[in-house]
Amino acid sequence: MGEVKSRQRLVVIGGGMAGTACVEEIVRLDPKRFEITVAGAEPHPNYNRVLLSSVLTGEKTLGDLTLHDDAWYKENGIRLLRGFRVGSINRASRTIVGEDGTALGYDRLIFATGALPVIPALPGASLPGVLAFRSIDDCGRIRSMAGQEKKAVVIGGGLLGLEAAHALKTLGMDVTIIHLMGALMEKQCDSVAAGFLKADVEALGIKVMLGREVSEFLGIDSLTGVRFKDGEEIETDLAVISIGIRPNKTLAEVSGVYCNRGIVVSDVMQTYDPSIYAVGECVEHRGATFGLVAPIFEQAKVVASHLAGDCRLVFVNRPTSARLKVPSIDFYSAGDVAGASGETIEYIDRSAQVYKKVVLRQGRVAGILMYGDTASGPDLFSMMISGSDVSQKRHALLFPEMQGSGQAASIELMPDETIVCGCNGVTKGMIREAIEKKGLFTREAVRKETKASGSCGGCASVVDRILEATLGASFQSGSGADAICACTKYAREDVIKNIREKKLLSVASVMETLGWETVGCDTCRPAINYYLSMVWPLEAEDDTSSRLVNERMHANIQKDGTFSVVPRMYGGATTAAELKKIAEIAERYGVGLVKVTGGQRIDLLGVKKDDLPGMWRDLGMNSGYAYAKALRTVKTCVGSEWCRYGTQDSLGLGIELEKMLEGLWMPAKVKMSVSGCPRNCSEAGIKDIGVVGINGGWEIYAGGCAGIELKKAERISTVKTSEEVKAVCGAFIQNYREEAEYGERTFRWVSRTGVGEVMKNVALDSKSAGGLIERLFQARSAVKEPWMPRSAPAAL
Repeated sequence: MGEVKSRQRLVVIGGGMAGTACVEEIVRLDPKRFEITVAGAEPHPNYNRVLLSSVLTGEKTLGDLTLHDDAWYKENGIRLLRGFRVGSINRASRTIVGEDGTALGYDRLIFATGALPVIPALPGASLPGVLAFRSIDDCGRIRSMAGQEKKAVVIGGGLLGLEAAHALKTLGMDVTIIHLMGALMEKQCDSVAAGFLKADVEALGIKVMLGREVSEFLGIDSLTGVRFKDGEEIETDLAVISIGIRPNKTLAEVSGVYCNRGIVVSDVMQTYDPSIYAVGECVEHRGATFGLVAPIFEQAKVVASHLAGDCRLVFVNRPTSARLKVPSIDFYSAGDVAGASGETIEYIDRSAQVYKKVVLRQGRVAGILMYGDTASGPDLFSMMISGSDVSQKRHALLFPEMQGSGQAASIELMPDETIVCGCNGVTKGMIREAIEKKGLFTREAVRKETKASGSCGGCASVVDRILEATLGASFQSGSGADAICACTKYAREDVIKNIREKKLLSVASVMETLGWETVGCDTCRPAINYYLSMVWPLEAEDDTSSRLVNERMHANIQKDGTFSVVPRMYGGATTAAELKKIAEIAERYGVGLVKVTGGQRIDLLGVKKDDLPGMWRDLGMNSGYAYAKALRTVKTCVGSEWCRYGTQDSLGLGIELEKMLEGLWMPAKVKMSVSGCPRNCSEAGIKDIGVVGINGGWEIYAGGCAGIELKKAERISTVKTSEEVKAVCGAFIQNYREEAEYGERTFRWVSRTGVGEVMKNVALDSKSAGGLIERLFQARSAVKEPWMPRSAPAAL
């Protein structure tokens, strides 16, 4: 976007996380459009409010939580006014005036004034020692009053109240939680979980008083105690109030901006004054107010998008999850669990204090409650957000590790030195430190900062769990509208819908039509290129510049800059003549290593770039696609033709399947296997698709993986003939091609979609399966052999 002649004046009232998120997005989208001024009431730099409890305990300092220093504002040309309190706003002249008399003009204004703690209007509430817990200054005041052998009460037994109580106990205080309701965290708990929670909190040495209402704070010059409505009194030196927040709407309200509980905004976060927007805890959107950072960051993206001239994004309020950040208490809750209506699946071990509950409505997850073992919480939350039908995997919802996911262990027990991302050597400690010091809240941000989950993607779920463990309730995954990369706000579904409806045929046309904010990156460009070929296989323009180096060269680049060439050997079978030819060419081109791969193929390593065209020509064999997001191999045993145990011709069927599917671009690499009997010598149970011969037919398995994560494949069909096998496998591949995210392996897609849904699409519903097969063969007709002779190698 070109520079505008006159930069507009943008003023952001509020220098906290919401206001800063808006500024970050605006600077990224269109740094030349606005002269930006940030007016923050706090004298501190903006900081990560989510981790305040760690400042209270002394584990961290303000410096550890700071998101942007002064240099960042200077580098981006942003005027930062710290300790600036706005006294009034003249909307007619578009001017704000500070309490010190400083006037600032604006063309666009953003309210990001946050929220204020709810302090009960009780006698003695203004006494020293009655404090809220909302800011870095609150932490300082509380710490100054805390000490050994002192008494403290926390009024409010919700999420933040429990975290504050734990922090005070860590400081050596005698702590009592006073809660009006009959159960702690009653909005996120049912009676079973609430009972476990109370017992565990008391085991930490924190007293809990339920169903008690404070009527007065006692003391003259300082707090000495609290009195309950029934007349009972207890002594205390400190009272921390944590009974909720209210939107800070006063400035907007006195300025004539329409407010209700908060500053009322539209779906684009615009107030009734078209020049004024609002974001964060101060807003009210469709009757809802907000306290977690995940929806607030989404609001910031919407505001920034509209201010930068793109009017297509809207804010949608989605469910949130809650996770308690108190060591030794493992708690996760989402959706409707307290007074839940609907069908429930439950597990309880009272001795171990492990409780799991999933609420289902019409076969879909409506509520999640996990206590003592929360490993499967994020996956269940993703299912709840996506609305997928989980009827066919009810038995595995509470214990996915029994299905081979291996995710039962709590992430908190993982040592910091544990390598999470094997592709890039990133440890848990490196990820946690980046989250805390850089203010990261999403997997995309972690990937950008550390490269974790940026290569094969196998560690993505572990990264999510580290985010959860570090951020608690502030981390939200599986929003259902994640952009395909940081270059855009558009999700996969949006991109594909536009490609299909507007018949877009090139990467450039997609970016131009959707108003891409950059020239793209190595995440979005290959994804768009794939989606184009998937929707329009006969007409889409293949953009080689949008392919990674391996796909451009049709060979795997090695660490020394040479390449690896793997010719196609259907079913792993070859001939003496073919082997002789490969040996001769290996000698002719000085191949450094000849190796048999795990997929029963021959790999020629150490090939120079300039030698690739000649080698392709001399081999005269099809590409093995060992470099591509495509079918790599179909591994086979020799089957009934040779083996005395074989019940079916696995070699013959494997060759037919490989020839049927070779060359098709897919969301990720695909490996297949065909075994001639249940002895399963070709490891069909851990492949993307595995076929096993049995007496009188075949069993077909799908969604297995034996990489960084080990996943047992699920049986999706049993058929009698090889033609039926090809039909089911073909329908599965096309269903996967059409529905999976780019880069998503089949085991993740099957888990996310549900085995029952996959079975219905590819085997049980003949109309659906027939349509998939028809589209598969249409795509297959467009495949061209890439190892054709050429005059010069492609550019890197």
